[in-house]
Amino acid sequence: MKQRILLFLFSAVGYLANAQSAANFYGVARTTTSTPSIYFAKVNPATGVVTNISSSTITSTINLTGAALNPYANTFHFMGGNEIKTVDVATGNLVRSVAISNASGAQYFDNFRFNNSDSTLYGIAKRVYSVDSAVTSEIFLAKLNPTTGVVTNVSTTPVGYGATLSSGAIDPYYRVYYFSTGTELVGLDMYTGGIYSNVRIATTRGIGIDNLAYSCADTFLYGLVRENYYDTVYIDSTTYYETVDSTTLELAKIDPRTGYVTIISPSSIASGGYSLNSGATIDPDSLIYYYNNGYELVGVSMVTGRIVAQNTLYNADGDIFELMRIPNNCIRATSTLRSAPTRVGITEIGSKGANVHAYPNPVNDVLQIATEDDLVQCTLYNALGQQVLSVLPGIRGGQIDVSGLACGTYTLKIQTKQSSNYTTILKQ
Repeated sequence: MKQRILLFLFSAVGYLANAQSAANFYGVARTTTSTPSIYFAKVNPATGVVTNISSSTITSTINLTGAALNPYANTFHFMGGNEIKTVDVATGNLVRSVAISNASGAQYFDNFRFNNSDSTLYGIAKRVYSVDSAVTSEIFLAKLNPTTGVVTNVSTTPVGYGATLSSGAIDPYYRVYYFSTGTELVGLDMYTGGIYSNVRIATTRGIGIDNLAYSCADTFLYGLVRENYYDTVYIDSTTYYETVDSTTLELAKIDPRTGYVTIISPSSIASGGYSLNSGATIDPDSLIYYYNNGYELVGVSMVTGRIVAQNTLYNADGDIFELMRIPNNCIRATSTLRSAPTRVGITEIGSKGANVHAYPNPVNDVLQIATEDDLVQCTLYNALGQQVLSVLPGIRGGQIDVSGLACGTYTLKIQTKQSSNYTTILKQ
């Protein structure tokens, strides 16, 4: 695995407000010296006071692309170089540090989160290679065993070619891992690693939605919408360039089933930006979305979209606070609402021996079915496993009108005289 450290940081204007939260947030405190010291730490969101829990430095290297807190084992996990590190939350001591490995040859494990319903770390494994001097990147849904360091791809084939930082979020009830490509929100089935949903991010203003956090309180993803304002600087009448003059932020939520972004903030809540290194977190009890702008912990009401807490991060040791995680969001999500897809005695469309084709996929209005075997029936099921459509096409194929269905992900079952075939269909 290759070490990667990336810092994406904006500044923000000051603001005076306060709100209470029931839990401390945990993360790492890092000095900014040439040889940084890193401590496990907690922050009180009501005051912004950061307290180092570790009595001494636990590592000198962190990868700023993921972190996970296991509230049941009381452990915190982060990457340092090629190693997954496990910290005891109570003592701040480094429990374990093991090198990670992936038999598929993937070099990175990014955007990882803890899934409460099966107590497993999930993230994106990325394989980068060169073909004819062109660099290609493939990503897979993967899971990591922090005890052994073994990364196992859940996806059997690539599910994409890129993901934005800090976009990993998990729905533990339906066991779906979400990431953003910048223009699309992709949901991955954590049972199979396949694409569960893929919707275009639809926002009326701003640049997409970043710094995502899943809310178990209402099953939406929350994040920040940015709008950049530019100044045009003319060198002469024909030559000019643009510089970013300012960036405004608004709290928003995105429906993972449709991609529709709802702006919650009535106006910009800040001028500047946020640190992707800190990530975002949600307190489900107070319904507050928290983010870090580099030197302040900012809390935004998920109801009004206004800032309700903004405190300067203060650490007596002068450290930066990053990789922020909260223990109580989704802590009750210990069971799932969606069982593992049944794949016993059936054939998956697209696999060897499945002489069945369904296209286009994604589909808007009409789904085409073609097969070399005699068709018996075609049935569509929604994400809850409920039958929503059943048709009897022609013997060698036909069409299925899906224009009346809501946008989202469906399971298509095609029965022939020889087999039953299943695939996932995305209705746009």
